[in-house]
Amino acid sequence: MIKMGWKLRAAPRRAWQSTTAMLLGSTACLLVIPSGEALAQQREGSGEIVVTAQRREQAVMDVPISVSVVSAAKIQTLNLSTFTSVAQQTPNFNITFERGANSAPDLSIRGVRGDGSTARVNESSVAVYVDDIYLGDENSLAGHMFDVQRVEVLRGPQGTLFGRNTTGGLVQFVSAAPTAEFTQKASVLYGSDNWLNINGAVSGALSPGIRTRLAGQFETHDGHHTNRATLAGVPRKLGAREVWSVRSTTDFDIGDASSLRLQVTHSETDSESTPNYGPGVWRDASRALCSRAEIFAARCVDAIVLGGQPPITSIRPGDAITELTRDELAIKHKLTSATAKFETDLGGASLINIANYTHFKSRVGLDGDGTTPSTLNLRVYVQLFNESEQFSDELRLQGESQAFDWVAGVFYYQDKKKNRNVVQRRTNTNAASVIAPSNARVDTTSGAAFGQIDWRFADRLTLTTGARYTIENRELVTAVRGATQAGPAVLPAVDVRSGVADPDPVTKDVTGRVSLTFEATPDHSLYGSYSRGAKSVGYSVFYVAGSLAENAAKTGPVGQEHVNAFEIGSKNRLFDRTLSLNLAAFYYLFNGKQELLTVAGNQAGGGIAVLTQFINVGRAEMYGAEVELDYKPNERWDFNFSGGLLRTEITKSPVRFQTPLGTTVPLVGRPLPATPKWNLSASIAHHIPVSGVGTFTLQADGRAQAKQNTGLSNISLADIPSYGLVNFRVMWESEDQRFNVQAFVTNAFKKTYFNGISDANLGAGSLLTQVGEPRLWGVKLGANF
Repeated sequence: MIKMGWKLRAAPRRAWQSTTAMLLGSTACLLVIPSGEALAQQREGSGEIVVTAQRREQAVMDVPISVSVVSAAKIQTLNLSTFTSVAQQTPNFNITFERGANSAPDLSIRGVRGDGSTARVNESSVAVYVDDIYLGDENSLAGHMFDVQRVEVLRGPQGTLFGRNTTGGLVQFVSAAPTAEFTQKASVLYGSDNWLNINGAVSGALSPGIRTRLAGQFETHDGHHTNRATLAGVPRKLGAREVWSVRSTTDFDIGDASSLRLQVTHSETDSESTPNYGPGVWRDASRALCSRAEIFAARCVDAIVLGGQPPITSIRPGDAITELTRDELAIKHKLTSATAKFETDLGGASLINIANYTHFKSRVGLDGDGTTPSTLNLRVYVQLFNESEQFSDELRLQGESQAFDWVAGVFYYQDKKKNRNVVQRRTNTNAASVIAPSNARVDTTSGAAFGQIDWRFADRLTLTTGARYTIENRELVTAVRGATQAGPAVLPAVDVRSGVADPDPVTKDVTGRVSLTFEATPDHSLYGSYSRGAKSVGYSVFYVAGSLAENAAKTGPVGQEHVNAFEIGSKNRLFDRTLSLNLAAFYYLFNGKQELLTVAGNQAGGGIAVLTQFINVGRAEMYGAEVELDYKPNERWDFNFSGGLLRTEITKSPVRFQTPLGTTVPLVGRPLPATPKWNLSASIAHHIPVSGVGTFTLQADGRAQAKQNTGLSNISLADIPSYGLVNFRVMWESEDQRFNVQAFVTNAFKKTYFNGISDANLGAGSLLTQVGEPRLWGVKLGANF
């Protein structure tokens, strides 16, 4: 438990006070611009942005939570089909990839990041929901991101209504619903590297009281990265993608007061991981370190180059390097999900039950050495096999009256997650000299009871209180380091679970929220809140070598993390509701913060393997501010801007570890990983209506962020440099809005940027970088009937 008596140290306290004063001052100024009577008149007939952030439909203005909403129109216009593209629209939402956009994402909201490990037996601190269904593995989302009505990003702990593993926040994808009238839509995109994306949906009534919607997508391309390996026979394009998905949603009216929705989704992926690109860090054979400027200018060498391999001469957008085949780099996913939602009106209250079953299976192939391919005996090939099976059921009762809105319910969740990793170290003839498999299974059973009430106890004032009690068991059912071949010798398999002190932990948590909202006018509100969140225990189950005691100690379980979060915010609509301005400031106190430690370890038989391990770093604090602005002064112009500031620090930790440079350092005083100090996104669109022809739109959009470091060691050599990307679009829509065409270019100025940089290979003289995509182009045709 976190003691509320902690004192804020001087610097954070001053920053928090300054941010708070700025926010309150801005809000006070905004509140006096239009009169209440004028705003009340504006409200009539105007559209509202509706969200389900509190498990019921509400105008975003009425929700005392920092919520970003990405609409269906924006998703279609910007071709948002990946997690990264959604994050780019949201302040203080950061995503990094260890192995390219087809691999598992590492999510971070306000500096609180998710799993990001290869084993996938743990859950993220940033929860992912699809139509009120929690996904235990966010990697399975690839099969859901199509025919979306909107995407909601909730920043801050959501432990009351959504529960465990939401210490950072959550992302919810809301699918388009069946319609009574017959409608259909379709779009086709073609672009760089034979990029083809086909989306379509058809919806309508099958009979009175039965409506259905069938939607599907297919996306493929040859890969947006270029292999810089000089070996004969290697693939030249890397990171290929092929995903197809289909979803059926059917609504049944049961009498006058009840309804049943049945939804089935199936998706399959046959894509590729993107290998790293490893620039050297040594000046020459003396192994003196280069400067950052020299490293990213590709003027330095590593151990392989010193052994005779030609050096890397430049780092260009889309660079990657590997000697592996497409089959070896394959990422194969298969997802099946079925949901039943029953809702009935009891008169004064609604009863809702949502049950879901999801099965997800995955195989990922990786180039494990991350360095320049050569004839040297240093090739590492990794295969990751993961499978999850989950069932959840939520029953809730909710209602409203003149003074109260309330919701209460119970939730049950269980899953089984299996992981098998195989690491091969290959000889010059491609024979495997070392095979080091690991097998693990973790079963989770979780139950919760929750409730929340909004009490409008005075004119313009609403008090929100809620709590959730959760009891959970995460059992390590299997943990085995398999038999390892090391030259002619074979190391026997080790039952790691037998050495784990507590492989069957049970945890109990009370999380909750209290907030006060002041609605100065229908278009101006100010809120302050306190919330508490918790994350489940975790396990580290990627084994390469070591004794039973060493592997058991590494396995865990890693203790829970808890957060106490404080936030103030303001939501405003101005100038006849042509301008929307949302502001927020926050301060978090963490106890037992979970983080991923990545180090380089020796393999049996020689060579280096990159290892990941979950640890509790201790106590941490973070604070920051956010702004979102949307301005549409007339039918010809749209302006959007969002930005975030973020500061993090580990304030108390017993952990000391050895960095890749060989020095032993404490964690105290270091920032948390993947936390850029600022991020900005903006777009501007100019619409040109032409009578009898339609509307033409010229649009520019972009995103920029400060440097960040994704490792706990925080070595400056491994900082991901700050960068900014700019995209351009030209669009046309017919007057009846039935047809649309667009041409676009992304990363228009061919900026070289990095999605990830690891320092784990510094001992071999190189960084492991994940280079971002190059400039891409595309043309898209769409129709709606």
